[in-house]
Amino acid sequence: MSAGAARAGLLRAGLLIALLGTSVGAARAGAPQAAAVPPDLTGVWSIVHPSHALRTVEGRLPPLTPSARAVYERHLAAAARGDRSFDGTTRCLPPGLPRLMFVDEPFEILQRPKVVYFVFQLNRLPRRAYIDEALPSDPDPLWLGYSVARWEGKTLVIDSAGFNDETLLDDAGLPHSEALHLTERYRLSRDGKHLQARFTIDDPKSYTRPWTVKAEYVKRPGYEIPEEFCMDKHPPKRDTGTL
Repeated sequence: MSAGAARAGLLRAGLLIALLGTSVGAARAGAPQAAAVPPDLTGVWSIVHPSHALRTVEGRLPPLTPSARAVYERHLAAAARGDRSFDGTTRCLPPGLPRLMFVDEPFEILQRPKVVYFVFQLNRLPRRAYIDEALPSDPDPLWLGYSVARWEGKTLVIDSAGFNDETLLDDAGLPHSEALHLTERYRLSRDGKHLQARFTIDDPKSYTRPWTVKAEYVKRPGYEIPEEFCMDKHPPKRDTGTL
């Protein structure tokens, strides 16, 4: 074989290798990437440090507006007198959010492809967050709001709005308005035994700026949420009249 023919053969081989490399690279670039599998939060969880009075992650009292501060101080004064009539939970009403996430009772997470369910031991209250849906522009006021969820990497993010103003943010009596927007972020530990959470409260009618509080939960393997219900201490009188 002549030197010229050999060089031509090498050029053709090099061109073929280059074309093959380009085709493989294009195929890889065009191939859909497998979606990351989110961690499974399913299980029963208990809070590590229950909180009676919420404080910001900086350890400060939340930044109340003057009107909300007046309400809060009235609640504190009433509680000091032994009067908790301001607290709807004394009449078996739901505690609301994020208060429900800070009580010292377990809750169960049931994770599904399109929805995440929370079932609380406290009065067997149910809650659901719809995955990859948008918050309604004007949701009807609810005790636990309307919740939607999304995955940001390995973090479950829940946005909630549509709350009524008849609940409190904590046992101490922090108020909120119907403008409350709650953002929750949950992240599972590497060993799957702990759940880290951050709650951001955005309520311009009650607080001068958004603020954040954090919590940690530990998994309770083998624990089953029992039947539990709240009994009103002051039930309505039964009509004993006869027809």
